Amino acid sequence: MSSRRALEEEYPSMKELRVPPEFATLDEDTESEIIVRLQLWKRRADEVLVSLRDYLRTRQAMDIQQEAEVAYATATFDGEEPWVSETSRATARDILSSFLNAKPDIVERILRDFVKPIFRPNPHPQVNVETGRKLPRPAGGPLGHLDFLEGQEWKNHPAIARALSWCISQADSRTVEKLWHLYIPPIMTLLDDHQAPYKMRGVRLASQLLQIASADLLRRTGIDILLLNSFKTNLTFLHTSETPDLIRATVTASLRLTEITTTDGSNARFEQLCSLLGDSIIGNVWIYAANELDTIEASVNVLPDIVRVFDIGSARYLKALIPQLTFPLIPAPENGASMPFKQSSLRALCAVMLACAPRIPKWRGTILDAILRCWIHVAEQRHEHNAESVKLQKQLRSACALLTSTCEPVVDDIKGEYTRVLALNPELFTPLFTAPVKPGDARNP
Repeated sequence: MSSRRALEEEYPSMKELRVPPEFATLDEDTESEIIVRLQLWKRRADEVLVSLRDYLRTRQAMDIQQEAEVAYATATFDGEEPWVSETSRATARDILSSFLNAKPDIVERILRDFVKPIFRPNPHPQVNVETGRKLPRPAGGPLGHLDFLEGQEWKNHPAIARALSWCISQADSRTVEKLWHLYIPPIMTLLDDHQAPYKMRGVRLASQLLQIASADLLRRTGIDILLLNSFKTNLTFLHTSETPDLIRATVTASLRLTEITTTDGSNARFEQLCSLLGDSIIGNVWIYAANELDTIEASVNVLPDIVRVFDIGSARYLKALIPQLTFPLIPAPENGASMPFKQSSLRALCAVMLACAPRIPKWRGTILDAILRCWIHVAEQRHEHNAESVKLQKQLRSACALLTSTCEPVVDDIKGEYTRVLALNPELFTPLFTAPVKPGDARNP
């Protein structure tokens, strides 16, 4: 520790940059008095950051501990958080880029001296906080998780995840491995919290870390197993306002983890993808949140990414995938799918057709029926035609082209079906079957 005074002692106004705990629970039900107080704080933070920048321009060089103080205080404004204004963000970035150089040392000081003490009272029961490794058995026995959830003073520091994110953004693979024991405990604490907003922050941090950490480090420390289990748990957190975003972020992070820690064609990869698609999406989200359209749409949004990695293995679940992806296209009183949901379903359907081409001929009737019904419905809603409906029509034409190419073994049969449909109403269906489109248009509108 440096012998110099802490920068807060030299410049007391820095204390005013500490984000108020009320931001952690800010929502539409927050009392107006609290909202006014927080708005006043934001304005004051703008002023303090500008003043701090001016002060740093006039003082002598800082030591590493003082640089860490400045970085910790200002990095919390380098993002899109509710306590951040355009002014504070721009000023914070100016300070971070102008006055700080020794990034690896600064990151270590922030994690060790500012982040770690905040989480120390609630150690994660499955993580060795000194090494960042998975414990052979949970600390505290069967009820150890109760201590983990007790108190949770760290929740009074709403900006802590923002500071962690900045620390990850400044690291390379060597820095991550060196500071693994400082990164992992707080990230796992956020990820395994019992409240969805903190899970959301945890999965974003984990996803950010997975862009840097090596597969060997994840496997060697056992954190790959903990992350995989945590991601699976995340996908059981339904019926909250955060659920759709949590599904999108978790699936993306889970796929990244699977891709970097398993090899293509291995049993481990197959089992992890079966768990993700079969157990978590189909067996959980689609069953227990079947009437929550935003949640179902979120799961469909990420389905093309799952199918891309799973490839032909996705065919194992066609009995669930095809009905789910065609249902939003069929106009019915019980179908409240929005235009973006229909477009997303078509993208996912085309991804499935492409990956599972050998099995698609069996499903061509179901797929064609949904495409035709959707096409008719769009045509009947001419008074509502706009850019989105035009895009949907383009996707439907592309889906027909892809259906033809994937059904090559029975191409004469499907062309015969097209001919019979055209005979019913040539003016209506000719644009669907004969427009010059590429099969990829439906997947990449």
